[in-house]
Amino acid sequence: MQEQEIIALINSKGAFILEDSKANAELIAYVDCKTDELFETSAKIEWEVSDKISLEDIKRFKIYHLKVKDLGENTFLLIDILQKDVNNTLLENTLKECEQNASVTVEEPNLGKFVLDKTTKSLHSKLKWLSEKEEIDVYLNINEDNRINTLKKVGAFFITLEKVFKDKKNWDNKLKTYAAEHLADLATELRKNSKSLFKFLKVWKWYFIAKMKLVSLAVETDGEIVATFDDRKLFLGHKIIVKANANSNEISSATVENFNIEDYKKIEVNESKTEIKEDNKEE
Repeated sequence: MQEQEIIALINSKGAFILEDSKANAELIAYVDCKTDELFETSAKIEWEVSDKISLEDIKRFKIYHLKVKDLGENTFLLIDILQKDVNNTLLENTLKECEQNASVTVEEPNLGKFVLDKTTKSLHSKLKWLSEKEEIDVYLNINEDNRINTLKKVGAFFITLEKVFKDKKNWDNKLKTYAAEHLADLATELRKNSKSLFKFLKVWKWYFIAKMKLVSLAVETDGEIVATFDDRKLFLGHKIIVKANANSNEISSATVENFNIEDYKKIEVNESKTEIKEDNKEE
């Protein structure tokens, strides 16, 4: 087996194999130092764990200049790490493509796993709300689409989310109460313009609150949160949106999504036009 030098882009950090005190890691790609040829491959490197090359010396998404021996079957024996954090244009471009395509998962011990949606530039998870059966969508709107910038910014969003979840019963109550205080009259007005048997009954605040059900919570920058509630037919299927700030503990607004009461008001026929129609019938 002849020794050779390669510039390698690592896909997975070193994994320890207990049986023979060895470790291995998978590559994304490597460049042959002799020919400068790029090989995009899931080849593996393996080495004996020692003071010279430890388990922590090989890390994911890092580029290394390595001395290796080709063992065949797409596997290299790692002899020495000649240089860490190597600049190589071919592998750096490959890494950018991988970061764009690879899923990014961030885990917070008290809140769970969040997956980055690169289209919306937000982290998403489903978390339990007031009971084990009540699950809501949670979005951290970090406005980033790559792992590095996501990890830099996500801490502040987790702090905001933890503030809400540590006091979620209180937040649930005050968000609903605020919405009821500002929107119950609008729900009553909508009912008056309906064909319902209850059209003359007022929508009381307690009833409004009982109908609301939280379906999603979005965390914005600077402690801002946006709670989206299922209206459960209070507004004919239009969601109720309540905005607040977890830092100041204040609620700023409550609105009904894409709703205009004018669209639901009855069209009344002008009396004079009715008289004209009746006159025409007599003729």
